[in-house]
Amino acid sequence: MPVAKAAIAVVFLLAACEAAPVDPQVLHYSTPGNTSIMQQVPRPRAAGEVAFVKAGLNALQQRSIAENREYCGYLGKTLTGTLALSSARRGDVSGCTPDEPPEGLRLLASYHTHAAYAFAYDSEVPSSDDLEGDMAEGVNGYVATPGGRLWFIDAAIGRAILLCGPGCVAADPRFEPDPAFPVRNSYSLAELRVRQN
Repeated sequence: MPVAKAAIAVVFLLAACEAAPVDPQVLHYSTPGNTSIMQQVPRPRAAGEVAFVKAGLNALQQRSIAENREYCGYLGKTLTGTLALSSARRGDVSGCTPDEPPEGLRLLASYHTHAAYAFAYDSEVPSSDDLEGDMAEGVNGYVATPGGRLWFIDAAIGRAILLCGPGCVAADPRFEPDPAFPVRNSYSLAELRVRQN
């Protein structure tokens, strides 16, 4: 769910993450004091899971952007052990609540898109609501942004991790990066709250 930029009072003087995909196992970023930080974080469950979700969100992004609506659902494993995405539910411009997952689907994660690009919204990062929702539900999450970024929400550690940068999945052709709001490659819940306030 995007957060209005007008509500963001803190400008981060951090390195923008506009280039190549990021290995989520070791994160490097700079703090406002230019102190380099290296943080170890868990990887998503498996490369196959990430590739499966990426393909599904890549297809869904086009509809989400064209309609300027979020779409959401769940990733899980069927009784035969294959990965499956539940049917995507259409939300509104700034939120989406998925339908109950189908019976027999063992939940692994939620997924959702962030609708079309709008300069007024800080939609290139997951919101604190996105992270809190997955943590409360006890499932990981995947979020696709209008710029084509793909995020992984690790519910167990309460952290959003950038899996790949702009254009990784289908992006809104109108998307323009905002240098006033650079995107880091990882956020804790507390860091997302600071970014939004």
